[in-house]
Amino acid sequence: MQFFFFIHHKFLSLANMNLRVVNLLVMLLPTIAFAQIEWGGTGIYNLQSESFGSGARCVLRSQKKIQIVPQASYFFNFNKVHEWTIGAAIHTELIKKGMWNGYSILHSGFNRWLSYQNSTLKNAKLNNWNAEIGAGLSRGRNLKLFLEWRYNVKFKEAHVQLGILFSSVRSAKKKEKCAAYN
Repeated sequence: MQFFFFIHHKFLSLANMNLRVVNLLVMLLPTIAFAQIEWGGTGIYNLQSESFGSGARCVLRSQKKIQIVPQASYFFNFNKVHEWTIGAAIHTELIKKGMWNGYSILHSGFNRWLSYQNSTLKNAKLNNWNAEIGAGLSRGRNLKLFLEWRYNVKFKEAHVQLGILFSSVRSAKKKEKCAAYN
């Protein structure tokens, strides 16, 4: 009898937990939909290894001067370097003129170098941490094109990224002024 009570209690606990998760998602969905988030993709070219890759990113706090940018990239297996990276960057706005925006980049990530055996580097290994610095230029509001140059300080190599970002939030062209704060 205690066994059935235990199973029944566990089933109700799971059902209540699932109901809580559903309620939480329903409450957060409007917040996520109207948040300052941009999503996009990028094409990548590594200048030293002459390799092509692609990436995806999400820009958090897209209307702020300092943005947090989780991102992932993959360099295809037909390249000299076959790898994937997942990490996050901090973009800091340097200059803004109309729809143009120039920013600096600090990035750190985990790198899985799948073709490290083919490398002539003595410290080549499968799993790596890397750090990148760079600069970027973007243009647009709800649909942004961007171009970035990055330098990997660990592997001493540079790459360029060309991509596009989408935003579900309509950004105002001019901020309204409130009479109470003028």
